[in-house]
Amino acid sequence: MAKNVQTLLHSASPYAGFDGKRMSYDPQGWESGHPVFAQEIERLAPGLIVEVGTWKGASALHMGKLVQHLGVDCEIVCVDSFLGSVEHWMTPQGRSELNLEFGHPQLYYQFLFNVLHDGLEDIITPFACTSTHAAKVLAHHSIQCDLAYIDAGHEYRDVLTDIEHYWPLVRDGGVMIGDDFSNNWPGVMRAAREFSDTNGLPLNIYDYKWVLRKD
Repeated sequence: MAKNVQTLLHSASPYAGFDGKRMSYDPQGWESGHPVFAQEIERLAPGLIVEVGTWKGASALHMGKLVQHLGVDCEIVCVDSFLGSVEHWMTPQGRSELNLEFGHPQLYYQFLFNVLHDGLEDIITPFACTSTHAAKVLAHHSIQCDLAYIDAGHEYRDVLTDIEHYWPLVRDGGVMIGDDFSNNWPGVMRAAREFSDTNGLPLNIYDYKWVLRKD
């Protein structure tokens, strides 16, 4: 049985008392309903999923509905700074997606609203932290997940660092899924291939998703 990460991170539910009356449902995401999620979740019946890079929660919501439908007792921990990626700060269009108030992105609150809207607050746990710091915290608590989903930065070094930090947290028999394996993001492709080659692991590609299995 996986540890309950929410009780390790939060003294009370992070959703308790949240007032999202001014907000509307906006689960914006990219390739969030890809079949590889159902494929691996049905295969593993995971007790714990760690998502690294959440944005507004679309993929976590999809995975949450999958485990709910399958009747799997699973917690999904969503690691994100909720400050946006480098690309979002580079253009007016990108900054507009951050929904800045007083110069600060409101992504975390949008995420909370989306989770509550879908009734998944008992499954999805927010961890508002950088991916590097979060990995150290999870390792400190000896957390092992069945599935890690890497979808944070797009630069080679950032992606490789996330893979290197979260791979040890995947239990034997578990899986790591990553996003953005595309010529649009050469850093992602390079990092996934390098880690695969260095560790002698088969790299499976499903459209834009890459998969490493820890057999």
